Amino acid sequence: MPYRIRYRLNRCKPMDRASWSRTLCQTALPRTPLRMELTVMSFSIDAAINYMYKLQKAGVTYSMDGSRVGTDGTADCSGAVYAALRAGGMPSAGWVLNTESMHNWLLANGWQRAADNSDWDAQRGDVFIWGKIGDSAGAGGHTGIFVDHDNIIHCNYAHNGVSINNHDAYWAADGCPYFYAYRYAGAQEADQGDDTDMDLSKLTSLAPVTAYGVAWITNPNGAALWDNTGKVLKRLPYGTSWVVVDVNKGRLNVGGWIDPADAVVKINKGAAGDWSGTVVRVTADDAYTQAQPKPNQAGIQYLPKGSRWKVVGVSKDGNYVNIGGYVDASKVNIEL
Repeated sequence: MPYRIRYRLNRCKPMDRASWSRTLCQTALPRTPLRMELTVMSFSIDAAINYMYKLQKAGVTYSMDGSRVGTDGTADCSGAVYAALRAGGMPSAGWVLNTESMHNWLLANGWQRAADNSDWDAQRGDVFIWGKIGDSAGAGGHTGIFVDHDNIIHCNYAHNGVSINNHDAYWAADGCPYFYAYRYAGAQEADQGDDTDMDLSKLTSLAPVTAYGVAWITNPNGAALWDNTGKVLKRLPYGTSWVVVDVNKGRLNVGGWIDPADAVVKINKGAAGDWSGTVVRVTADDAYTQAQPKPNQAGIQYLPKGSRWKVVGVSKDGNYVNIGGYVDASKVNIEL
């Protein structure tokens, strides 16, 4: 039972001023020192992210006026993140936090500030908060959780619910607001929950060298595939990947059009001319390097099917990939 100092001024006996100022007639405190036990908090980033996916799968819509955490079918950005982090093992703050109060709560519970409107190497589990402290209350701020180096899961007004988006693209579209990032510095538990979550940092796929990128369907209900007239052809299943050949008016062309809110895209940097760090995999049985990026050249080195090679560049017409020798682009795919 906790001990509390109680003042009994009306019962005090007369005493000198020094004694009065020192004791105020306190009730006796225990003579035996109390032993303080430190409880180490366990936390799982995967469990937190899985909770965000569950909100998405439940069809939670965006509202700042309801429960804010999804219990009534609505949530806002900070309420969803707070509930997700609580599901991961974070202690209760006593109330549903907003983007202003979340800063101190994170710092007091094992998180470190990884960025203060500055570059940082984002990783899965990082929490971002947009809006300068003091100016981010209400609709002035935004928050979410990184699911990999580039993409975030967040509850937002634009998609009327929980969606996965490229952080930098979404941040730029919002006018590049002041931002902070936080990273959990304590020990983490492995999530023992279901497989609702896809760790996008571990997803890889192959695409033609000239492709825009690869889209993974992240909407648990699948993604509607439209033709040019807007007719729905079918639904692409959750977790499947599709080569993106074009982007037009905010839609992704994967052999039909899909809403980017239903997917997350790994962009082929090489299609924009940046081949640094890019790798291709040989997909043909008869691939050879050659000296010039031209047809009917003599083969120099045989490239086994399935072998992987770093890309130096691509010919101007896009038909040949330079891996220290040119190879027909139709015989390799880029890894994304």
